[in-house]
Amino acid sequence: MHYLEMLLIGILVFFPLIDVINAKFKSQSKNIEFIKISISLWIPTIFLLYLYYANILSVASIPYKVTDSWQNILAISLIIIAISYLILLIKSITENKEQKQEVAKNFASFIDILPETKKQLLVFTLILSVSAGVCEEIIFRGYLFPLLDGYIGPVGAVIISSIVFGLWHIYLGWNEVLRTSIMGAIFCGVYLFTGNIIIPIILHIFIDVYSGVLCYFAMKKSPILIGK
Repeated sequence: MHYLEMLLIGILVFFPLIDVINAKFKSQSKNIEFIKISISLWIPTIFLLYLYYANILSVASIPYKVTDSWQNILAISLIIIAISYLILLIKSITENKEQKQEVAKNFASFIDILPETKKQLLVFTLILSVSAGVCEEIIFRGYLFPLLDGYIGPVGAVIISSIVFGLWHIYLGWNEVLRTSIMGAIFCGVYLFTGNIIIPIILHIFIDVYSGVLCYFAMKKSPILIGK
């Protein structure tokens, strides 16, 4: 293994420490925080892509072509259905005060990391969500999973890569580590099912956007925020 790839692995393993340190110097502006997180994701991703195109990595290829296989057609169809559901849900919570308050209550504990204003929603959607979807899928499903698969097999690779993925969110607390580890395993399943990295990227972006959009509409003039 090339020493630069060993350096990359070290960065990926110890990256959660950087997040913990950054969390202690959090800006009062959510947009600045969204941009900071995005930049921190792109740095190791660009390094990884450089090593990949320089033929330094142990991973031979990162499949990105979306074929017209039934797996990809099914995955894309489900994503379209999910988008339609999100639109209906937004319409529902804007018309139903009780449902809106219930959704707002569920998001109250995550309000520090989710958008509340239109400008924050724009930055969260176009910059942070896209960066997280692209970077984290390339790193964890495109690189780390196949790397581990070559040493410990697919089951072990799913478990270890998902745990590391979860630990990248340790600054949000251990509950979030557990949740994102489970999501990491699901993304691995989608990656194996579709045979490409594009569908997991789209799904990842959608899930992040889903949380941000739903939080914005639920918290908009919500009584949950009164007194804060």
